[in-house]
Amino acid sequence: MQLTSEEKLKILVTDAEPESGGLISRIASDISGTDVLDIAVNGRIALAKLRRFPSDLVLLDLAIPDMKPVDVIWKIRKSCPDTQVILLCSRIETRVDEIVEALEASAIDFIPKPFSGNENSIREFRLRLMTIIGLLRSRRNFRMAEHRNRPQRVTTFNDSAVTVAAAADIFRKRPDFFIPDQEVCKPAGASVLPVRIDAVAIAVSTGGPNALAEVIPRLSGDLGVPVLIVQHIPSLFTASLANSLNSKSSIRVKEAAEGEYVMPNIAYIAPGGRHLLIRKEKSGTSPVRRYIRLNDDPPENSVRPSADVLFRSLAEAYSGTVMPVIMTGMGCDGMKGVLSLKAKGCYCLSQTAETCTVYGMPRSVDEAGLSDERVPLGQMAARITAIIKGL
Repeated sequence: MQLTSEEKLKILVTDAEPESGGLISRIASDISGTDVLDIAVNGRIALAKLRRFPSDLVLLDLAIPDMKPVDVIWKIRKSCPDTQVILLCSRIETRVDEIVEALEASAIDFIPKPFSGNENSIREFRLRLMTIIGLLRSRRNFRMAEHRNRPQRVTTFNDSAVTVAAAADIFRKRPDFFIPDQEVCKPAGASVLPVRIDAVAIAVSTGGPNALAEVIPRLSGDLGVPVLIVQHIPSLFTASLANSLNSKSSIRVKEAAEGEYVMPNIAYIAPGGRHLLIRKEKSGTSPVRRYIRLNDDPPENSVRPSADVLFRSLAEAYSGTVMPVIMTGMGCDGMKGVLSLKAKGCYCLSQTAETCTVYGMPRSVDEAGLSDERVPLGQMAARITAIIKGL
């Protein structure tokens, strides 16, 4: 079926090199359901073009010459909140901290740049881009349909009525106006709040660094329990992500290390490419101690680390209640693990669809009836803290 111009995902390419920008533009244009509007050679031109040509997606080269990429992202986030950004980079290993900073600022992913004449790099770039574009287009079209189907409202300002036409103009300038109220939702059949939480376990993927940057720094420094995190990200990035989150958080944040004991008020991020498990040891009358195991077993759900692996280990390591938190990401990693934890009486939070970059992992938990509360991203840290502290 032929898509209308409105239904196509509108893309702006930003690349300082004309040959590279042209190649990326052609690859993106060849993906069904896209409309590449233009190419910008630097950050300021990209921002100017966005004002003239509203876009759904910006492909942003980290090597733009005039601005820091994170500054471009913040300006896009402020002036075009519905526009998503994917980072492009030629030599990822030399710009790890810069990529992490941009991902925390809300870039949804990063893709190695393709090279002209290198068919493997072009093929890999196209597949990665096609997957993300498909998800973004589906989410954008769903929201557009939701907006169209909502009844028109008339609002008032200064006690004077505003016509439907005038109100519609106001609403067009407020792209978030029709987003459903961001309230915690407790599904029917949800578990009773536990008396005590022994550990928090977070599963997150696409859009995760930004989501973690919204949650971890807002957790209380005296949380009283450990936080275990599976973020699907290459091994180059986990130490940098941990260091960045640690620098802005009250609790300590670190990359998990083999054999170390799990302590309260510390967030442990699974190293990229390795499964994270928690084991317990008991010696005589001493209290039970729990420690970290890392392994290189095959991926589960096509990912390593896998939240399912971590969650299963937590079901064995803890006799009390674990609180799994399922946040933005593609796929269904974590769902089967939550099912294992439910046998021990876990209390599960999932991120609301409206606040997810990709409503995949939380959706799998929601549709399986395993979520006890659906929580907007902006309220997630406060809700985690309140449940742990019994507030």
